[in-house]
Amino acid sequence: MEWSKLKNVILLMLLCVNIILLLLVGSQASQDKRYQAETRQAAQAVLEQGGIDFTLDEFPDDLALPVTTVTRDRTGEAGIAAALLGEVTLEGESEVRPRYSGPGGVAEFSMNGSFTITLTPGTWSLENDQDYESSSQACLEAMGFTGTLSDTEQTGAETVLTYCQSWENSPLFSCTIRLHWQENDLVQVEGQRLDGSISASVTKSLLSTPTILVRFLAGINEGGYVCSRIDAMDGGYLLSSNTTRQVQLTPVWRFVTDTGTYYVNAVTGEFSPLE
Repeated sequence: MEWSKLKNVILLMLLCVNIILLLLVGSQASQDKRYQAETRQAAQAVLEQGGIDFTLDEFPDDLALPVTTVTRDRTGEAGIAAALLGEVTLEGESEVRPRYSGPGGVAEFSMNGSFTITLTPGTWSLENDQDYESSSQACLEAMGFTGTLSDTEQTGAETVLTYCQSWENSPLFSCTIRLHWQENDLVQVEGQRLDGSISASVTKSLLSTPTILVRFLAGINEGGYVCSRIDAMDGGYLLSSNTTRQVQLTPVWRFVTDTGTYYVNAVTGEFSPLE
């Protein structure tokens, strides 16, 4: 057989092999997609049998977050106090709970990241073209805090805005900051924050979303809780320790229901209510 003809035969055989491989891959992808859809439908059916409606428009994808260890950094606390209160002075020598005072008020910080800043009325006020949200966002930016608005409450002349911290573009549910407004004046900023550097990041195999839903239902039943509807399901982090210098950020799913908020550990499947 001439070389040119043999060459054409070989090329044709390679083309056939590639087509067969593509068909096999496509078939496997189709089977995987069908299996995924069936698994999700089964999880929703289990929830409905347990008396819980899954009202979300879209079924959440599996979570893909690393287990992260963060070393706290407290060196920025004085700068945060100064950003809101003006030039500040450290009162006492306590490293456990330092207290700073300035012309605009006082600020206290704790080792676990919690803090309270009390402002003298008129220190931080709404400008003519600002609302509570935009002015609160400006305040948080001055503090170096990145987060999203999660709740707004109004009682009489007081308005409280709650923000959840973001870590690596994911919610850090353990850390929230509340800004208390008295009419046009910001009078208090308090909550818990995490500032530091990543010292370790480990990628672990996380439970699938259908498995998380089943674990959620099991936790509701075993704990004697009652709910009839899931309104939101968000992936993010919880702090495993909030007292030491090094803390671990664990991937979790947060469930917001008609009766309360619950968490399911994405690594172990452990269920816990919002404390």
